Amino acid sequence: MLVILAEIAAAIAGFWIAAELIATGTERMEPVVGQGMAGGVVLGLMGALPETIFVVVATLAGSYDIAIGSAIGGNIILFTLGLGLIGIIYAVKWKSPMRMKGDYMADLWFLLGSTAALVLLMLYGSLDKLSGFLLLAIYAAYLIYRYTQAHRMMSKNVDTPGGRRLLLGALCYIGIGIAIVTPLSYFFVGLISSLSMNIGIPALWVALVLSPLAADLDENISAYRIISRSRGGGSTAVVSFIGSKIQNNTMLLGLIGLLAAGSVGILGVRIELSAVVVVNLIATVLIMRGRLTSRDSVLLIAAYAATVAGTLLL
Repeated sequence: MLVILAEIAAAIAGFWIAAELIATGTERMEPVVGQGMAGGVVLGLMGALPETIFVVVATLAGSYDIAIGSAIGGNIILFTLGLGLIGIIYAVKWKSPMRMKGDYMADLWFLLGSTAALVLLMLYGSLDKLSGFLLLAIYAAYLIYRYTQAHRMMSKNVDTPGGRRLLLGALCYIGIGIAIVTPLSYFFVGLISSLSMNIGIPALWVALVLSPLAADLDENISAYRIISRSRGGGSTAVVSFIGSKIQNNTMLLGLIGLLAAGSVGILGVRIELSAVVVVNLIATVLIMRGRLTSRDSVLLIAAYAATVAGTLLL
């Protein structure tokens, strides 16, 4: 038990180091490419990287339930507990509600589009080549839109010696952070599972609560580090959550449909997918107002507890 606790502490220390590097890289990149590209695409992709690799490996191995669970498991946590903690930490740090900045509304519209796609997917009833292609097309449209917007800024900022150095330095920081985070995420999830068995936590709780928390720990820490650095960091952190969850809703589920040997039924995860849809809508309504208050944060954290309890009871 003591060995496991020591390993968990060492892993968390590693996450903090990686988060510092990623936060630094994202801050340096944002003035060059904009909030949407830096937060929604780059930071969002990095946050979902461990889940992406795990989904691909599980799908190719034929473990479709595990792959689907990995794709949707983190959505509920980030848009309830994760977003709620962002609001509370921001309020404590800056003594005011967190306010959004930049063109975050575009990310929210893509989030709503991906949420509508989940509803249609539940009606369709399975992940296959057709549904997988359509889901990937939605994420491709998001990437193209964000690249188009970033290209306008990059054409002004990168074509200078100072801009190129800034972007190159940012990519170096982020690359090192990824190299630390990716293997550490899998190691940490294994540690959490080992701890749960040692202290007698049911496997169901590990699958629905502890494992997703562990897998998304790097993304949460990076977001909190960005918040602590500047007032505008809260908006970038929220956009990174939105981008990561657009990817989970579309690309990760789409990969399962394309890579699976045949059609994969999703009737067994209708409750989980329904919870994702509800949580997405709640988070969208709150973020659309352009601010996140302490009261909103408490509501989101309570929604997380209610969602987990309801899912386990059902």
